[in-house]
Amino acid sequence: MMSLFPWKYPVGATTFAARIPPPSNQSRGHIIGNAKYKASARNGGLPHTPALILEEIAFTAYYPADVSSENAPSSKLSKGMHWLTRPVHSSLRGYAYFAGTPFWLVYLLFRGISSLLKVPAYSNAPLLHPQRREGGGDKPWPLVIFSHGLGGTRTNYSHVCSRLAAEGKIVLAIEHRDGTSPFVMTRTPIPGRDEGTEQPGPSDKIYINPDDVYWENEVESDKLPLRRDQLAYRRLETYLTYTYFRRLVETSIGGEDKVNALHTIDGPWNFEFEKRPDDLRFWKSWTRDAHSSDVKVDVSNELDLVGHSFGSATVLSILSEPVPSLEGHSFTSLPVKHIVALDPWIEPLPSPGPSPRQVETSLAKSPSPPKLLVMNSEGFTFWDDHFARLRETVETWKDAFPVAAEDNARLLTLLRGKHIAFSDFWLLIPFGQQAKDARTFADLILDLSVAFLDGNFSEVLQKQNIKDHEIEPLPKKQGWEDKRYVGGFGDLVIHI
Repeated sequence: MMSLFPWKYPVGATTFAARIPPPSNQSRGHIIGNAKYKASARNGGLPHTPALILEEIAFTAYYPADVSSENAPSSKLSKGMHWLTRPVHSSLRGYAYFAGTPFWLVYLLFRGISSLLKVPAYSNAPLLHPQRREGGGDKPWPLVIFSHGLGGTRTNYSHVCSRLAAEGKIVLAIEHRDGTSPFVMTRTPIPGRDEGTEQPGPSDKIYINPDDVYWENEVESDKLPLRRDQLAYRRLETYLTYTYFRRLVETSIGGEDKVNALHTIDGPWNFEFEKRPDDLRFWKSWTRDAHSSDVKVDVSNELDLVGHSFGSATVLSILSEPVPSLEGHSFTSLPVKHIVALDPWIEPLPSPGPSPRQVETSLAKSPSPPKLLVMNSEGFTFWDDHFARLRETVETWKDAFPVAAEDNARLLTLLRGKHIAFSDFWLLIPFGQQAKDARTFADLILDLSVAFLDGNFSEVLQKQNIKDHEIEPLPKKQGWEDKRYVGGFGDLVIHI
């Protein structure tokens, strides 16, 4: 895949994972919700067994990379991370099931080019020390957690995550194991190493269709019961990702120490460092320097959340629901400062809402909620009922701030973009008018997102092509596509 923007910093990408210890009364993992596989489930789930079991977390970190020869030997560096999750055959089967398309057709279209689809990042490069940032200074890198939508993966939004990383942020793109990804695979605690104890081997899961599951005591009034349970699962994954990553960066390691429960899926490994000096160098790039209390990533003061579609519902759910609980873990509120919701799908969220938790308690005694930026496609804006609720959500969010400010909560529509255009899929075709439009749309999303997270949103917004709310009819179309805003690619409409 081609880089879409100038690189302020070279970008590295490493996928971390951690097995979550099961509860005392379970052998496999934590059962989330009450969904069970039907005997007729077509995704391979065992009949009448729990569908949502939390066994492992995984995320791809995108970050400013240290590609200097002294810290990253050229023989170890490789630019280009696989965009499709391996093994390719399983990923394509998952995509086919998600899309309701014959597997042979998906395989025919994508198998030949799968090796060519690469994220333009240095695989498993060390983290650049924040003291070497442009302009100097010793502030730690800011942290962002990204949540994908239905059918998404930890690499499907690589242009968003890579751009944020190139701007000097650490982005953790979660691979949600809740049945919303086309394909996921759990792995042993340290791949290829026998720890002398019985460990479950690798297991895989493809996309879960709502028709694959049932509830013994299903509540008829619950419109989207699977999505409700998946939101609970995703909230836990987000808290666990933050918790395990924070432990990593607050650790200081010696020459032979194992870092913590996190490991990588394809190296560098975090054991027997005396035999692996390059691996030790990688892990030390993330942890505290010896005899120093300074961390390299700001995990305590500021966290930003970004999501697309169901991922946007996830981040809004995190801020509107109580802190979750999980046996063996203790969570506290996440220090969230900004939320960027890309074309949010909020149907699965409880109504009325969502609204920041502070509104539900004592607003006078509560801190300000995180600032919120919502960017919609035209399709989701002209989905009238959904947009009315979304607008009410943003208004409620804006009213929750004790001191009014224009950029506390924003709602925009980006013209001509489709729902899928917020992901990488529109960028897979590298030529023609669609490629040009996709690049224009991606640039707009990323320019606004970076500005919002960096605190200069109004300045950047005023430089955009802002259109009035004028609507023009489209002949021979049905549904929302019978109309659109007057304007073109790269234009936007401001609602709030």
